[in-house]
Amino acid sequence: MDDLNRQPNKIGDVTKLGPYTITSRLGQGGMGIVYEAMDDNLGRKVAIKVLHPHLLRHENLKARFRREARRHAKLMHPNIVTLLSLYEDEEHMALVMEMVEGIDLKAYLKKNPQLSLEIKLNIALDILSGLEAPHQFGMVHRDLKPANVLVSNQGEVKLLDFGLAKPEEGEDDLTQSGATVGSFRYMSPEQILNQAIDSRTDLYAFGILLYFMLVGKLPFDATSNGGEFEIMEKQVREPAPTPCVENPDIPTEISDLILSLLEKNKNNRPRDAATVRSIIKNIRTNIRERRKHPKHENKQPVRTPGRAPSNAEVAQQWIHLAKRKLKTIFEPISPKLSKQNKHLAALALFFIMLGSAVITLMNKAEETALQTQAASIVPPHKAPSIKLEEQPTQHEVQSMAKSEAPIITPEPATTAPKKEVKPTPVKEAPKPASKPAVVSKPTLVAVAKPKQPPIIYAPDQTAHQVKRNDGSLVANNEKDEFSGASHIFFPELANKGFFTSFKKGESTISFETPVTLSKIIIQRASVGQLDFKHGYIYLEARDADSGEWVRLFEREDDDVDVAVTISNVSRKVKHISTIRLLFKTVEPITIGPIDLLL
Repeated sequence: MDDLNRQPNKIGDVTKLGPYTITSRLGQGGMGIVYEAMDDNLGRKVAIKVLHPHLLRHENLKARFRREARRHAKLMHPNIVTLLSLYEDEEHMALVMEMVEGIDLKAYLKKNPQLSLEIKLNIALDILSGLEAPHQFGMVHRDLKPANVLVSNQGEVKLLDFGLAKPEEGEDDLTQSGATVGSFRYMSPEQILNQAIDSRTDLYAFGILLYFMLVGKLPFDATSNGGEFEIMEKQVREPAPTPCVENPDIPTEISDLILSLLEKNKNNRPRDAATVRSIIKNIRTNIRERRKHPKHENKQPVRTPGRAPSNAEVAQQWIHLAKRKLKTIFEPISPKLSKQNKHLAALALFFIMLGSAVITLMNKAEETALQTQAASIVPPHKAPSIKLEEQPTQHEVQSMAKSEAPIITPEPATTAPKKEVKPTPVKEAPKPASKPAVVSKPTLVAVAKPKQPPIIYAPDQTAHQVKRNDGSLVANNEKDEFSGASHIFFPELANKGFFTSFKKGESTISFETPVTLSKIIIQRASVGQLDFKHGYIYLEARDADSGEWVRLFEREDDDVDVAVTISNVSRKVKHISTIRLLFKTVEPITIGPIDLLL
């Protein structure tokens, strides 16, 4: 643009370009300089992007820009800056666009640091909507970045700068000219390696953009010495950091989506922008539902009602909190120290070893606290009790009392019992006080038993097969999580050290012939007192008639350490061919028993 700046009538000191009067300079990019101007014919503000002269040295490039202008002009979309005209004279070529009063996305995020997650997701949805339009015409933007996303003063989100856009198939004159195609911090591996690109190339850049919006930094950056080549090397070879580890406030669903967008192989990314939009909409709906019903947001230890927390429980909670704080401190510091200077590597190693030792001691202390807690409290399942099917109803007790009234005489100073019926001795044959309880109790059970229907477990009646995704096998005649036993998934997570590693598990039971269930009881799907944030537990049944999966139970950010009963299963799924439990955890998790009742 040197010659433009030197000539007074060509946008330099004076500002005139055909019918457009230049009023101010807005910015400069790799393709050209953007000015604010007034359309003298129509009396409206416009933005004019005057292309750099070195890009116009060849007629084939000029022809290309004309083609791109015609493609861009077709993109009449509320989330795309509208191209109004292509201006040409002997020395200039310029794109005339609508004037958007606002700032780019990076400046907008900096200006509004407290934006809610939902607002950021809404911006992401608008960006995807803007990408869908060119993708439908077979165009790839290939330079998506915060500087090319405008947020207007009215909150509208618009994409701009389609100067690098190209058809998915056909010649690419700009690439052949040797110009930099894209911004290296947002370039996909296929762009860096000069391989074939398509709409999924833009989705990779969108994944980096979404990572930046939610985490506050880029997934791939360089040291002071590495520069852009180090960043491009990381884009091609290194996996992206897990967003929900970098920022624990990011829901796991969004974190997983970002990682799928940043897959090195474009075939492993979501197929198109519409698919990603649908996923984000569902995540946004789930966030709203959790806000309305926050019953599982803050998990608290389960205690007997009315009992104050024991010293062991309080100690365990403080130890667990201290562990998390230590991880928060040491995890980010240690890698940075080792990268700053080779002379600090020893110091970084010292910090890592110190942090590991402290957390190991904390683990031992927490384990001791849990053992102390367990020893001081009688677990509910060990307390003596009568089985559910053997307990008489209140009506039966009253009826029995009436039928025995002629031969039972209550003791003078005895009030009515509250918890159980203890018949008093008969007049004709007085006996010690302990014997009537022994005699009368079997009588009550004998009356109550026929009233209860027998409990029938589906795995006991129907041939089936149990599969797990952790590699463990269920041997013949071995009890499993669907037949009264339990199984521990991912015990290796107990020794994960500093770094959080989520695991997805699945336990499935398939029946040879479809079954009709009355209820399902999830006795346990628990990590104990450990952290289950960002985890989930889903129970699904497959309809034998339609082949579709029906979700019967879901819980997020909280495990199942108190039995959950799913009633009226047959109303939701009449004939079931398969039951599966899906879960995601950062700690070892005990699954089962899961009772399937016919």
